[in-house]
Amino acid sequence: MRKASAFVPAHISGFFQVCEASDTERMGSRNCGPCLDIGVLTEVKIEPATRTSVNVLINNKRTPAAKTTLAAIEKLLDIVREPLEVKIAHSCQVPIGAGYGASGAGALGAVLALSKALGLRLQRERLATIAHVAEVTCRTGLGDVGAQALGGLVIGLEPGAPPYGRWKQIRLPKDVKVVCGTLTGLPTSKLLRRGEFRERSKQLGGLAIKKLLEKPTLQNFMKVSLEFAEELGLLNDELRALIGAVSETGAIGVSQVMLGKAAFALVKDKKLEQVTRTFLEFLEPGSVIVASVNRTGARLLG
Repeated sequence: MRKASAFVPAHISGFFQVCEASDTERMGSRNCGPCLDIGVLTEVKIEPATRTSVNVLINNKRTPAAKTTLAAIEKLLDIVREPLEVKIAHSCQVPIGAGYGASGAGALGAVLALSKALGLRLQRERLATIAHVAEVTCRTGLGDVGAQALGGLVIGLEPGAPPYGRWKQIRLPKDVKVVCGTLTGLPTSKLLRRGEFRERSKQLGGLAIKKLLEKPTLQNFMKVSLEFAEELGLLNDELRALIGAVSETGAIGVSQVMLGKAAFALVKDKKLEQVTRTFLEFLEPGSVIVASVNRTGARLLG
């Protein structure tokens, strides 16, 4: 048996602009948001077999519907062309389907670990491309993988996978944390199939990234993100109340996680306790995350 493990950070988007393309390597989004120091841990085990099989576990439960991971793994196995028994175990440290980039993190972690276990020596950019194409094809996300490979607070300047996608990091003080509160998830794939929703994101997202690039600071990122969230139309009364309360606690800014019924705030250490306490006034402790920003991106473990 051969095995390998990888960690890929969660990624939050404060806003996004859907970018269409006939080539899935060029498809994606322009967006901006932080990577977290928690995310998805993935272990891959492989053994020779008479026919190829792939089994995926998410948090110790067999998950035949892990379509993004399966799509990425199948692409990698096409390169190998030998029958293998592949076991993939994801341990998710963030909610699934709530805007934290878990699908992209799982796919990227799976191909990083499988490539290592197989001794393929594929370039990191090629593996990121495989994961990105799997995500946009399965419509579980559009712009997480490139940011997750890089780490930091990332602006997605151009959509797609390497070499088409382009990213830039916003400088981030060491004492900045991210506090998140999750109400429920949102049906990402259904929303991304709605033409009206995609068109609205194109217009609003294009305006958001234009404003951010004029002044690429933490404060402006959060301001632009909140304007985007208000105009996109996914905020409900509960989220509005949470965002309003947190905005009065001294956070750098607070807005909605895209795409999720969740809110996130950037906050300096001296205000962290107060901001966290405000999130806990609205949510159970298990629904609140306090994290540092991951600055190094996806990596192999061990």
